[in-house]
Amino acid sequence: MRRNNLRYVLGLYVIAVVLIVLLAGISLFFGIRDVAPGTVIGAFTAFDGTNPDHVVVLQMRIPRAVIAALGGGSLGVAGALMQVFSRNPLADPGLLGINGGAALGVVIAIWGLRLVDQTDLVIPALIGAAIAAGLVLLLGGSVRKNGPDPTRFVLAGAAIGALFLAFTWAILILSRESLDVYRFWVLGAFSGVSMANISSLLPLYAIGLPMAVISAMLLNQLVLGDDTARALGVRIGIARVLTVLTVVILCGTTVSLAGPIAFIGLVVPHVVRPFVGANISLLTVGAFFAGGILALFADILGRVLLPGSEIEAGAMMALIGGPVLILLVRMKRGVRL
Repeated sequence: MRRNNLRYVLGLYVIAVVLIVLLAGISLFFGIRDVAPGTVIGAFTAFDGTNPDHVVVLQMRIPRAVIAALGGGSLGVAGALMQVFSRNPLADPGLLGINGGAALGVVIAIWGLRLVDQTDLVIPALIGAAIAAGLVLLLGGSVRKNGPDPTRFVLAGAAIGALFLAFTWAILILSRESLDVYRFWVLGAFSGVSMANISSLLPLYAIGLPMAVISAMLLNQLVLGDDTARALGVRIGIARVLTVLTVVILCGTTVSLAGPIAFIGLVVPHVVRPFVGANISLLTVGAFFAGGILALFADILGRVLLPGSEIEAGAMMALIGGPVLILLVRMKRGVRL
């Protein structure tokens, strides 16, 4: 990429960071109960544990903004890597069966362990997502010399996801109490996540995001073709397995914290690609920023549309993402990687 184009992209990154900070700040004001700007500032400068607004800002809305920015960005990155890896412009991280695995883990925890608090469901969801992804890796041919075959991998993910969801609904049919708790989780929401939850899984993000940068660099070579990549010294099998593991870590961690948030991983890469070009490394970084912006925007919009109540972020993303995707497809008349 020419230097002037790189400066243009870096300028867009700076604007994106400013937007994320701005949206995160705005998100502290709005909710079922709006908080005045002076009260928000006071929560930071002179915290009063007896003031319910101060408690809401620091213990509920800050973690909510953090997971929206971090989780939304991670889903954007996972979607970008997944589309390039599978050579499918309509692919998203859900093809790994992660959502189905996380859902089964949550339902088993609700039904068998009698867990009802959203914060208690994080670890079971993460375990379920990891098991599903492990089975997909195994069936997708990760042990082959050249790593998982993209077509076989996608089919394995669809099969495992469907199987796990079948088990999930079988349990829900038997337990109405489980359905009541699961119904809230499956909508996908950034509310109900504590800073302790985020801190406990922060190491996974710290591992997954650098892995995404490395995976993007390797995918830049793989898109030239296996023979060319091999001639450039790329170990194709390792590159593909690393990419899959990266998607598993980023998507699995976010789903375990916030539930399945649709459309971010699918839409964001198509929004970013016209601005950064074909360079997958630049696409990956841009997808992180754009995913965070989109998640924060959806979360804020869900709080202000219906005063006194909220629309969960997962539902808002479906309302936003569907029309955006249709518009992109109509504009491009077919989407290319």
